[in-house]
Amino acid sequence: MSTTMIMILGMHILGDYYLQTDKLAQKKQHEFGQVLIHSILYAIAFVPLLFIAPWLMFVLLVVSHACIDSLKYLLRKVTNRTAVLFILDQTCHIAILYGVSLLYQGSISLPIDWEHLLKIIVLILCVTKPVSVVFMELFDQYRPLQQNSGIQGAGKVIGYLERLLLTALLVVGEYGVIGWIIAAKTLARSKQLSDSQAFCEYFLVGTLVSILSTFTLYLALYRW
Repeated sequence: MSTTMIMILGMHILGDYYLQTDKLAQKKQHEFGQVLIHSILYAIAFVPLLFIAPWLMFVLLVVSHACIDSLKYLLRKVTNRTAVLFILDQTCHIAILYGVSLLYQGSISLPIDWEHLLKIIVLILCVTKPVSVVFMELFDQYRPLQQNSGIQGAGKVIGYLERLLLTALLVVGEYGVIGWIIAAKTLARSKQLSDSQAFCEYFLVGTLVSILSTFTLYLALYRW
């Protein structure tokens, strides 16, 4: 993956996920004004681009994002297939990022050490909140209706930590330790896994998505 693509991907993730609260994400489904607010926040994430790349690159990325989100807002009025809309939305965003990176290939260059650091930062940004959001959008319908009580939000934090550990192990090349992380996670949930078939299946899906997404993002950033 080119340095330009890695840079603008990181900015996209920052603007589309980290500068957008859950509350804003909910509100912009029903209020177009919130879509505009999100577009402004998204643009803020790309401000550094104005100092290191052609200004037209900034305009293309910000305006195209606003147009795609506006179209998504309109489509929500005629369909309730939120998962499909989410996939189409993110596919369009990534396609635009890739197209712009090809159009302005070579516009951004960094020393080897800085590029390696950039890859790590972008990988960390990708495997935490975005993967969690994608999982909720696509698989939340399969969540068991009855679950044993636990600390609220602990599952999300565990997912974050799991993917961060996987990321660290992949970056340093310690692939053999990955199995121990999965085993420890399974052991911690052993009682729930034995008591509920529904939870067992949901847990398995979540674990596989965590592993697959981390490996895929690592390969995309380091091998593509």
